[in-house]
Amino acid sequence: MLAALQGRAQTGQGCHVDFSMLDGQIALLTLAAARWFALGEVPPRLGTEHPGRVPSASFRCADGHFLHITASDQHWLPLCRVLGLEAWGSESELQGNSGRVRRRDEVMARLGAAIAARPHDELGVALDAAGAPQGPIRDVDEILTDAHTAARGLVQTFTHPTVGAFSGLSMPLKFDGWDDPAVERPPLLGEHTDKVLAERLGLTPERIAKLREAKAI
Repeated sequence: MLAALQGRAQTGQGCHVDFSMLDGQIALLTLAAARWFALGEVPPRLGTEHPGRVPSASFRCADGHFLHITASDQHWLPLCRVLGLEAWGSESELQGNSGRVRRRDEVMARLGAAIAARPHDELGVALDAAGAPQGPIRDVDEILTDAHTAARGLVQTFTHPTVGAFSGLSMPLKFDGWDDPAVERPPLLGEHTDKVLAERLGLTPERIAKLREAKAI
């Protein structure tokens, strides 16, 4: 829509924007589509793994939490050092991603075993210090109570007349120079019926009362 508005501003010519959910989902098949076009390959289901990069997946840690770890070639040896696998990781074939893809099962098994022996938080700190990309995988309760979530004001509380205090998600968009809209409670059933009938149809309170008595509304 913004592209169409920008085009109109430059050319004076408007247009109809046609976009479907199907189009959007297919357009997101970038890598899978490219591999099918080039290789005729229908990608197998790999769970959290990446079809063309190893390692890039979610791993279970000793305390049951998960880390998602993605390592390009420059991250491979730092990752292996943190995990105590430097001797194995120094093999020449494993220095490049293509070799790790060929040996996917071996790489994933050894990394998985090493990561499973380390606590989530401790391993995350160690990988950050080594410059190996990683990110925690949080449950919904962890996300909504996270300090970063609170600092961004993404969870707000409103008062509901029958439920009391209740939390909701705020708008994620913030515009410089504009107030962020507060989270408001949803209306009760029929709460605004009279107001809408009066404003939209010009009905008087008396007329609304008669229609209600006649069960017309």
